[in-house]
Amino acid sequence: MALQKNQGLVGISILLQTGDLSNPELRIITSQLHRIVHRGEEAQLKYLSLRDLLPETQYYMTYEGSTTMPGCYETVTWIVMNKPIYITKQQLFALRRLMQGDERNPKAPLADNFRPTMDLNQRTIRTNIDFKRIPPTFETGRKDLDTAFVHAQWHTKR
Repeated sequence: MALQKNQGLVGISILLQTGDLSNPELRIITSQLHRIVHRGEEAQLKYLSLRDLLPETQYYMTYEGSTTMPGCYETVTWIVMNKPIYITKQQLFALRRLMQGDERNPKAPLADNFRPTMDLNQRTIRTNIDFKRIPPTFETGRKDLDTAFVHAQWHTKR
């Protein structure tokens, strides 16, 4: 089972930032959330481009980490995109309405279902960002941190 094998899984982490406009592919997904509030419910999506769900960036960080569910197996190569996709407040509200159980026994909302922060366990974070190609800024005097920020910064779409 890949879940328990070394480097058995790859996870892609996409950051979400609230804005006035949302990612079009995310809109396709969230437009159907009212149909799948409880476990076992289904909705069909006509067409969804996973590529277009990703942010418009070629830069990312990656590290060897663990699964996010109990077991927390150290078997995942995580890819963290360095820019977000956008979600509206209404779409975020619709996500927060999703329930863990079925309609007769809804249990609790899916919101706040995160695990505590884990120790780094000597993890190495790798990136394809070339920090040497970005000119440093002088706001703090810490050139490496400033360079990293300039490379990873994003702006809210209005």
